[in-house]
Amino acid sequence: MKKIDSNKTQIKENLLSTVRAIACDEELQIEFSDAVRNDFFAWDHKLVIDKNSLLLPEILTTSNDNTKVRAAADLAAAYLLFHDKKIRQQKERPADEQKIFDEFERARVICEIKKSYRGAAKNILEKLESNIFSGSSSLSLILLNEVFPKEILPRSQGFAFELQNNLSSQVVKEIKNLAKETASQNDFELGLQRVLDMMKKEQEAQNQEEQGEKESQQSQDQDQKISGELQSFGQENVESDDKSFVQNDEEEEALQEVEKEQKIADMQESDEDGDISVKLDKQSVEDKKIEFKNPYKVYTTKFDEVVFPQKLVSKNDLELLRDQLDLKLAKLDGISKKMTTKLKKKLLSKRNAFVDLDASGGVLNRKKLTRLVIDPMIEDIWINRRDHEYQNTALTILLDNSGSMRGNPIVMSAMACEIIAGILEKFSIRTEVIGFTTADWKGGKARKLWESNNRPQNPGRLNELRHIVYKHFNQPFKKSRVNLGLMLKEGVLKENIDGEALLFARSRLAQRSEKRKILMVISDGTPVDDSTNSSNDKDILVDHLHHVINRIENESRGNSKIEIVGVGIGHSTEEFYRNSITIKNLEELGDVMIEKIADLL
Repeated sequence: MKKIDSNKTQIKENLLSTVRAIACDEELQIEFSDAVRNDFFAWDHKLVIDKNSLLLPEILTTSNDNTKVRAAADLAAAYLLFHDKKIRQQKERPADEQKIFDEFERARVICEIKKSYRGAAKNILEKLESNIFSGSSSLSLILLNEVFPKEILPRSQGFAFELQNNLSSQVVKEIKNLAKETASQNDFELGLQRVLDMMKKEQEAQNQEEQGEKESQQSQDQDQKISGELQSFGQENVESDDKSFVQNDEEEEALQEVEKEQKIADMQESDEDGDISVKLDKQSVEDKKIEFKNPYKVYTTKFDEVVFPQKLVSKNDLELLRDQLDLKLAKLDGISKKMTTKLKKKLLSKRNAFVDLDASGGVLNRKKLTRLVIDPMIEDIWINRRDHEYQNTALTILLDNSGSMRGNPIVMSAMACEIIAGILEKFSIRTEVIGFTTADWKGGKARKLWESNNRPQNPGRLNELRHIVYKHFNQPFKKSRVNLGLMLKEGVLKENIDGEALLFARSRLAQRSEKRKILMVISDGTPVDDSTNSSNDKDILVDHLHHVINRIENESRGNSKIEIVGVGIGHSTEEFYRNSITIKNLEELGDVMIEKIADLL
């Protein structure tokens, strides 16, 4: 017993001397109490009794737990040095809101102690890792992950990314911006208040949407009767059409078929090492109507890639990601059903609405009966009703997979792709879903190659492209739907170079034999690649996108003509696309996009 007491006394003395050294105060005292939980998420400003006294968890007899008390001592010292109780007490807040402010204040003082005592910050983060399950909902984890990208441990980082995925990109951006304000407690609290106000507004908007869904429930109940009748429509076509689809249950064989098609396409070439890289349509990138300060060029295509989701994650991980997407889509079930029913009704209404006037045979047009009496030899007095030729249409959905699409925008886009591809398949409309991003941040291998070659001026596009084929034209949607889960994989969404992505999609569409070809681009705004923009004229990607869209919209070479439409998620795309719509909220996703799809077809 005496030995145990001696050990505890020695540990307390060691902690006291360490904290005194950090605080530069030889008069500082420490009290130990069983009332203080040895848990990272239970610690706050109360660890500091006054400017001369700290309160820490009681020392236990096991050395394992005792080492973790060091983290409490380091955090207490951080509060002593960087926290002002008077500022905290200036404004009275509701208990739940004050809890959030206290959580972020804990993160702020950790960020500050890092500047002088990196070892102390490391001790605290290790304690955070061991207690992560008891406090994993703390939004301050996002801030810590921003300030400590290398020091924060895997489990803590994983929870930080999960929290990011459940917030809008704007809220996440504002939380990360708090990293610039940690030196001032006043400025930090003002920034945090902006974050909370933004979250409140988003919650109010969501509540209004939910209220609107309740009010439209009666209308949906009526539509369900119609939906039941529509459910079986097109099944006969699908069953017969499925015979032309890939029938092998192994996904690898379907992927091999598309890879074979892609090798035949003019978009790929073999480099000297035998790697496959993307080849640009040179005719499409020639200057036309867009005045470039410097011609658009590509530094290297050696590292560009066309990949399928199975090449980026394992099959099991892809299924887990799909399950996560299903959980998010379940919250939008009302809107999803509304979109599905509305699109079916629109397409059915147009199916028999195609009327051929002035035909040379068919049913007599009564309005022209008098003309027949005057001229018995007249021929253009007939009328015919014809089925709409849906089966002669190919649609490519080109999806922006940039980092700014994280959160609600990517979930909205995934739901739109799922509904559109699933329904159009029943009407024998061939659909392809492609995502575009880059393989790395800040230029990756392409930039390293440029740097090794002494950084020649105006190198052009300076990052490696990644085209992700979620669903190819000849693939049944039921086999490809699991691929959409990849959009939730952390690290997949990076930069966006829209112009070359459009060229890639255009090249694949041009190979189709269908009479009509439609390219739908879903994006949240302007192309961005920091590596390219910092090494060239800042407008290089924007100018190139204008140029590419202009070429596609003005092409009229018979079967190569492609109709293009831009869908802006949260931001307008009218600056780039003549035919453009903007989706600002989930309700518009169900109404505006369905109207646009129906109009196109």
